[in-house]
Amino acid sequence: MEDVKKILVVTLSNIGDVVLTFPVIGALRENFKDGVIDVVVGPRAAELFEADPRIGKMYIYDKSAPPVSQIKLLALLRRNRYDLLVDLRNSLFGFFVGARFCNKKIKGPAGEVCHKIDEHLAKITGLGLTATGGQYPIWIGRDDSGKASVLLKAKGILSDEKYICVSPGARSHIKRWREEGFSGVCDMLIDAFKVKIVFVGDSSDKEICERVMAKMRNYAISVAGLTNLRELAWIIKQSLLIVTNDSAPLHIAGSVGTPAVAIFGPTDNRKYGPRPGAGRAVFKELHCSPCQVASCRYNLECMKAVSVDEVFDAAKKVLDERK
Repeated sequence: MEDVKKILVVTLSNIGDVVLTFPVIGALRENFKDGVIDVVVGPRAAELFEADPRIGKMYIYDKSAPPVSQIKLLALLRRNRYDLLVDLRNSLFGFFVGARFCNKKIKGPAGEVCHKIDEHLAKITGLGLTATGGQYPIWIGRDDSGKASVLLKAKGILSDEKYICVSPGARSHIKRWREEGFSGVCDMLIDAFKVKIVFVGDSSDKEICERVMAKMRNYAISVAGLTNLRELAWIIKQSLLIVTNDSAPLHIAGSVGTPAVAIFGPTDNRKYGPRPGAGRAVFKELHCSPCQVASCRYNLECMKAVSVDEVFDAAKKVLDERK
């Protein structure tokens, strides 16, 4: 595939899932340094690629759009005559786009539980490509960092002050640790390390952040719903640590190099948790966990069993390692 010049990556829809595909783009850049890489992405995660100079063109695929819109998009992509298509959706894009080369549907090493990043990378190793060495953090522009810095300053966080990000939300409510747990850990972190706490998330997380702050003894701030994804990435990047559920901010932290303490229950930390050296997962090994189902028969015991002390101890270990 030495003559590959035009590449299309069909990535996913949810923000965290898309971030987990970034290493594939990095690996493709390593394999095809002179190639042009276009991406197809869902509307919720489009901000991750806007203004990214490393990307050729971005196409938004909305699976809820009328069929005629989807047909027009596929026709446009077919006219582009791509040399290589990497489909991370396991969809029919490969059939309709008609690239010269296309990956096969591979779920990862057979018989192994592997991280989602490794599962995605397996789709290009199946093409005979190298899947290591491709660093591809979220692109953060000068405007993004400037606006995020101004926002923090307006909230009382000066440029030289240390802070910890906390993300108590999650798109799926069964992945949320209890609010009293987050408030307790935040107070302990403030008391022990004299740091400030910055609650993060999107507009749907604003209310849960406010409820957690109301339960705290100490003062904290929230920027939930006040940033775009790149500004959020910058705020997380500047923090000492993020304490979070299995959610998009966890994967954003992994992309920008900020260690995470992530609370897991129904989902498998081996698939979605912090990578080695990138933080710690806190979870309970129960008979039913991880179940990876959308509803719970056992009143979310896996999440309730995680104690405040366990999360604080994990955070303390990560912070001590950073000294």
